[in-house]
Amino acid sequence: MPDVRISELPAAGTPGDADLAPLVQSNGTSLETRRATVAQLRGAVLADRAAHVRDYGAVGDGTTDDGPAIQAAVNDLKLKGGGTLQFGPRVYRIASPIVVNGVTIRFQGQGFTEGPAPGQGTWLRITTTGFTPFTFTGVLARGSAVADIAVQQSHTASQVPGWAPTNYDYVFRVEDCFGGVDFDNVYLCAVNRGIYARNSGRVDIRRLRGQVFTVGVEIDECYDVPRLHNVHFWTFWTSNINVIRWQQANGDTMIFRRCDGVFIDQAFALGYRSMFRFASSAAGFTQKFYIGQAYTDFTLYGLLIEANGTDGQVANLTHHGDTLDNIGPIAGGIGVYINASNTRVQIANLRIDSVENSPIRVNGFNNRLDIFALRCVRFNVNNNASPALLLGNSGAQAPNAVYLGSPPLLEQSNNAPVVNAGGNAILALGAPAGVAARPGLSVGATNSGLFQPATGALAAAAGGAEVLRATSAGAVTLGAAPGSHALEVATPAAAANRLLVSGAGTGSAVTLQAQGLDTNIDLTVTGKGSGLLRTATPATADNSTAVATTAWVRLQGLGGGGGAVSSVAGRTGDVTLSTTDVGGFATAASAAAPVQSVAGRTGTVTLTTADVGGFATAAAAAAPVQSVAGRTGTVTLTTTDVGGFATAAAAAAPVQSVAGRTGTVTLAVADVAGAAPLASPAFTGTPTAPTVALADTSTAIATTAWVRGQGYGTGGAGTLPAPVVQSGKWLVPPVSAIATAAVAANTLYLSPLPVWEAMTLDRLGLRVSTGVAGNCKLGAYRWDATNQQFALVAGSETGVVLTNTAAVIVGTPGTSIVLTQPTLLWIASTFDATPTVTTWSAAAANGGGFQTFIAQDETAGAPNASVLTTNGGFARLARTAALTWSGGAVTLPATIAATDLTRAATSPGSPIGIARRA
Repeated sequence: MPDVRISELPAAGTPGDADLAPLVQSNGTSLETRRATVAQLRGAVLADRAAHVRDYGAVGDGTTDDGPAIQAAVNDLKLKGGGTLQFGPRVYRIASPIVVNGVTIRFQGQGFTEGPAPGQGTWLRITTTGFTPFTFTGVLARGSAVADIAVQQSHTASQVPGWAPTNYDYVFRVEDCFGGVDFDNVYLCAVNRGIYARNSGRVDIRRLRGQVFTVGVEIDECYDVPRLHNVHFWTFWTSNINVIRWQQANGDTMIFRRCDGVFIDQAFALGYRSMFRFASSAAGFTQKFYIGQAYTDFTLYGLLIEANGTDGQVANLTHHGDTLDNIGPIAGGIGVYINASNTRVQIANLRIDSVENSPIRVNGFNNRLDIFALRCVRFNVNNNASPALLLGNSGAQAPNAVYLGSPPLLEQSNNAPVVNAGGNAILALGAPAGVAARPGLSVGATNSGLFQPATGALAAAAGGAEVLRATSAGAVTLGAAPGSHALEVATPAAAANRLLVSGAGTGSAVTLQAQGLDTNIDLTVTGKGSGLLRTATPATADNSTAVATTAWVRLQGLGGGGGAVSSVAGRTGDVTLSTTDVGGFATAASAAAPVQSVAGRTGTVTLTTADVGGFATAAAAAAPVQSVAGRTGTVTLTTTDVGGFATAAAAAAPVQSVAGRTGTVTLAVADVAGAAPLASPAFTGTPTAPTVALADTSTAIATTAWVRGQGYGTGGAGTLPAPVVQSGKWLVPPVSAIATAAVAANTLYLSPLPVWEAMTLDRLGLRVSTGVAGNCKLGAYRWDATNQQFALVAGSETGVVLTNTAAVIVGTPGTSIVLTQPTLLWIASTFDATPTVTTWSAAAANGGGFQTFIAQDETAGAPNASVLTTNGGFARLARTAALTWSGGAVTLPATIAATDLTRAATSPGSPIGIARRA
């Protein structure tokens, strides 16, 4: 080439890849000038260096869709084995999806300026919906990363009440990578949904901040310890109250579904529904979560657990539940809300400020919540006695339990209780059982405090020795362990009486007193075996209620004379004295005359003051009785103590006979004037008897009150119609059924027919006063008192066809009704139409004369309705349950329970009629 200076060469235009350029290159021993194309030079210079999105056509002007260029870069890097894709300090608009599949790529930005809109640094702008901007998937995508990049979405709705965000999908989706994808120093500004990771363990998110609306981070099926550090969600885009209210009603900063061992630390959120939400999916729920430092502000729920079985630990959590405009706590806000069952959560330090009602709420069953230090400030704002801990009743399931490591600090609570009353939940300061030498709950020293020696027992130790034990059976021992104790209290089951031991002030005695439900209660103090009750001996001159000991009695000169009795009447052992053992008894007894009468009466005589002459005058004038017969104390009078008794007794005449008989006399009914025998007594006057229960079916006497209680004897004129002697076959109730009373279709009616002698009935009939075309079924029932039901007489059913005219309708039962004794029959009828029935009747097959309360004409072979009377009435019953006709036929029920019957609405009541032979 010519030997000219470079400055003398003509200027080159835009170089192309095929343009040649000289290149001085060493061959090891000398220098040689060689040619190379621009493409070769670029490849040599850029080999193994990070790719840049501008090299693939990305513009970064905030308007052009740079998605295809970025995807082209991803595809190229995949061919080269992955690498870093650089983004310049520009605004890249993403309007189409970018998928990182089967390649490890790091999206590296240039940082960003925090603010409500793109500023300096690298920004990704998203303005259209319906797609996922970035997706990482496939095993080779794990290890990818997004760093130093800000994301902004456009939300054009006016920020007025009812505002809602534009419904964008997640900006980043990490799915089926089976490993970690890192997010470091990522800013989500006005983003609807941020990061979603599924089936990709070890996801690592650090220095994530921004303002999201629906979800910040959601993780599911992450089986290998995901991590979130330095998370900060705040009002970077806007603090408009309408936007914040939407977030407080709908936004969750972090959602965890099936996660194993998720680590969360240095987290902050302001203005959301929940900061930590533990839910579930088809894959399961979160186990062993760990939260280090967390602070949630202006948020509805600080910690929200919705999935059964969730368990984890929280080191430090602070929750503040006010609205952003400071009008008070968010309605329904709760600091820690467990709305699930079988969860296990331990919290070391928990502070909850400004909630409407209860700071902590546990629903479901078998939940265990342990809190070492709890402080609640400004709750129960509605002053409705909302407790600091609202624990749900688990019913028959295992109860919920909350254990506190120290007494809770409750401030500005309107005197709210610690826990709600009622229910079966447990709130306790827990401690291990321990032993006497090392109590589970120590006080002052490690060997003094409370411990549990056995199930159902609680004991106290002092200096390593047991000094008190109480059991669930009501036993208390004091002084030492049972067996070595000095005092024991036993409480029997259902104890009603008790012992009260009371101290006293100076100059007063302590008391030992029986108390309880009984009016009079003995106090028994006994020794064991032959042991005695011993007490102090009072002074010899004592005259009080003090106990007189044997020593005090002997000091009174009593109980010390003579020796012990060696025999009685010459006998030892158990001696029973007789009259022969009393000297002179026989002589004195024979000399005494027997008492003939007392106060003019014989037999067992009870004296009154009237029997003592001058008693009233003497009693009024007398001073109080000082002694009786010269004796004090308990005095038993003898005949010698009564002046003149012997003379009066000798003058009285003894009873000679009773009812003309002497000796041992047993009186009979005949011996008592006017007495009636027990068997077949003949009463006179108006005898009465007890009225038995209305349901009684025994041989007890039926009083008029009992009869009226059965519904009889109260209808009509109050008397039965006069009987009319009539010879014939037909027996009818005493009156017409009810004139012009329509019956209901498909209803079974019962009408009573008393028969007072044995007979055989071979026809059943009724009179229809208003005809109608249809069918009728007749039958007869008896009352079964044992089973309290009506029983159908076998074979008594007969069908009858109704016409459109009034008529007497007669039916023949399949089997004659044989009555072997007086019987109360109940004639049954049911209709599939609605005629008006006047009366029911039955006919006897054996003829003969009968008297009924209605005269009948037997010549026509059926009852003659023209002679029916309307006096009185009878009880007509209707079955509540309807019958079902089919093809003009119906089957009567074999039995009818009394509870299935009601009195027909048009029935006139009682009395019922009676039929008997004339």
